[in-house]
Amino acid sequence: MGLGIGFLWALLFALGGGIAGAIRYSKEPAKIGYGFVGNFVVDLFILFFVNWLTFFFARPMMVFPYGLIAIVSLNLAVVAVVATCWDFGLKSVSLSSIGAWLLVIVTGIFWIAGVNSGHSAQKASHIVAVSVAGQQAPPASSTAQLVSVDSSVATTRASQAMTSGIAGQRNFSTFLTLGPAQLQMVAGQMVYVFPLEFEGAGAKQRLHAIEPGYMMVSATNPNAPIVENYDNQYSMIVSLGNGQGGDPLRWAYDHGYSGYLLDDPTLEIRDDGAPFYTVTLLRPQLGWTFDAPVGVLLINAHTGQITRYAVGQTPDWVDRVYSQQMASNLATWYGFYGDASFSGTTNANRFKVSGDPTLTYTGGEHPVWRVLLTSYNTDVSVSKILEINSATGAMSVYTPTGPMGTEGSATDAFNNASGVGASMIRANHYVVSSLALHVIYGHLTWMATYVPDGVSNPTFVGIGFVDAYHAQANNVAFGSTREAALAAYLTQLSQQGNSQGNAPGAGALYTTVTGKISAIQSDITGGQKYVYVMLAGQDNVAYEGTATNLGPAVLFAQVGQTVKIQIYKVDLGNSVQTMTSFTDAAVPITVPGS
Repeated sequence: MGLGIGFLWALLFALGGGIAGAIRYSKEPAKIGYGFVGNFVVDLFILFFVNWLTFFFARPMMVFPYGLIAIVSLNLAVVAVVATCWDFGLKSVSLSSIGAWLLVIVTGIFWIAGVNSGHSAQKASHIVAVSVAGQQAPPASSTAQLVSVDSSVATTRASQAMTSGIAGQRNFSTFLTLGPAQLQMVAGQMVYVFPLEFEGAGAKQRLHAIEPGYMMVSATNPNAPIVENYDNQYSMIVSLGNGQGGDPLRWAYDHGYSGYLLDDPTLEIRDDGAPFYTVTLLRPQLGWTFDAPVGVLLINAHTGQITRYAVGQTPDWVDRVYSQQMASNLATWYGFYGDASFSGTTNANRFKVSGDPTLTYTGGEHPVWRVLLTSYNTDVSVSKILEINSATGAMSVYTPTGPMGTEGSATDAFNNASGVGASMIRANHYVVSSLALHVIYGHLTWMATYVPDGVSNPTFVGIGFVDAYHAQANNVAFGSTREAALAAYLTQLSQQGNSQGNAPGAGALYTTVTGKISAIQSDITGGQKYVYVMLAGQDNVAYEGTATNLGPAVLFAQVGQTVKIQIYKVDLGNSVQTMTSFTDAAVPITVPGS
């Protein structure tokens, strides 16, 4: 996009500059002729590249009329500079230089005045609904939905699949390439979606501008099979790799939405597998400075059909409307003005964003952007935790209940881990690949995914957890699977509770289930004996625990006995749930000293 439009804009201003360049204070016909030809040729050459690049990257027409003011000023400035240089060489003054500089000043004043009309960064701090939750924990995360496979590992798996499976059989790797990974929930499962995009114009022509489909890589299980959906309802005429005609932003622009700033094209897969692109419609608010969502487009990538929704009214399967950049903007505005006055020269009660917003799923359909704020006086401790709903922009503000380090201190703890199961982290050269903040077992918890250090195509090696309020290396628990890591973390928390005077699992919410044992098994992991219990009528759930935590009664339990099991409420919905207590009326044995 941009070549044709760039040339038309360049021709328009070059003609104007050339004609004005011929109107000069000189009686020499040669200078008049040079004034026209010189200004026209140089303006056309420079302006073509300026306008092409501007329309290609900035897309100013999509913010009409505000973007047009900026592009007009830019073109006038080029004409003014060229005319001034040309006049200096010809030693005479033309209307091109004088007029262009006057118009630059006029449009500049109009632009600055317009941008700042109604400008209020303080109002922008509450441009979305803000609720202050105070010193309470953010919502607990479902351990079944923890994203334990990060995007780099998923990309490695998807790249390998390009030369195997259906993609390999069709030799897709010779003319298609992987598009960007998009994390989302599809039919209740966390996955990364990779569209297959054209490898150049030749491949696009070969496939008649229709991309075959996409891959889905599990974000929770590094060994789950990759799902390949191609052809029929999975093929796409609209996608990020489809060039001018099929790019989602250009498609929306060409189908009735040229008057908006079009933002954040995101591939979303409906639960039945149909591919869609979401595009957020932005309009300037509070003057021309702050662009905020005013609607959402849902583009059927297979048919190109567009449906518009109001913000907050998209279908439940649509995960996100607010982009990472918009979440960062909202957090920045709130941090600077949410608790401080507009005036004043100090940084008292002002906060700044630490790191990048992280898309976090806690078990619900819609994720949140979790953002950390630090004070302007220090960048090593967390002052506030923001949760920004990715579908509505609504913001919840939480305050840590104790000293909590930022991402840097957590990363240092993980890279030097020595807690339960983590003794070989440094020896094996494992490093943190991704970092997320959750509430697990009632504790605000940092979670890290580990990969081998210095590997260009990283693979999953394990997961680490550490209490965010005690993020030291000796408190980091590690496991090579999600289940093993959660079990290690539970043991780590129990040890921390004993050594630090805290009740293990403090703040966790529990639930109780009762039933007859239908099956019971055990194994030894990490030197501990784990018991797995299944109850009649609940064949999709296994309850796990150790005699150390539950008492010896669990070791004597048998099939057919009625038992009462207490679990963490955060585990509900998981296929494996951790027992926090086990009661068997037929075996009334308790832990000594309890």
